[in-house]
Amino acid sequence: MKRMEKPLDKERLANGVTVRFHDLSRKVAGDRWQVVVRYDVVAAIPESFWGLVSGDQALIGEVRAALGPEIVLSRTMERNFIGEPEKEELVNEMVRRIRENMLAYFADDGFAERFFLRRFKEVRGEIELKKNVANLPVDEECDEPDDFSHVFRKI
Repeated sequence: MKRMEKPLDKERLANGVTVRFHDLSRKVAGDRWQVVVRYDVVAAIPESFWGLVSGDQALIGEVRAALGPEIVLSRTMERNFIGEPEKEELVNEMVRRIRENMLAYFADDGFAERFFLRRFKEVRGEIELKKNVANLPVDEECDEPDDFSHVFRKI
């Protein structure tokens, strides 16, 4: 069955970060549901954040293009085989728990900067890895044997 995304709520925090809640639940059998709540934490990337990173300017430009104007952290909470009468109550409870346990962390003044630095490092690593793999020499001649039976011989 196709999963439908239903926007639930959106909250803008004092530090400029926006948290969006979505219901991605789907019916799995009879009156049973897979209840899924996703929350997206969206932080704009101000120009000042780019002053926090150093290195090859061409690589930084590639990272900037890959990241775009904002960074998004998405997480889901999931429960399986929930009866239809309990579904809406469970969705509301999951959103309440996220608000109660996570919003203070996302609202911290340093959250967006820390998240940017982490994403910058991850994306830079991905780009460097792709470049390194693309630059590996292709060795047509190989010294490996065609037959690997020597690996399985008894000693």
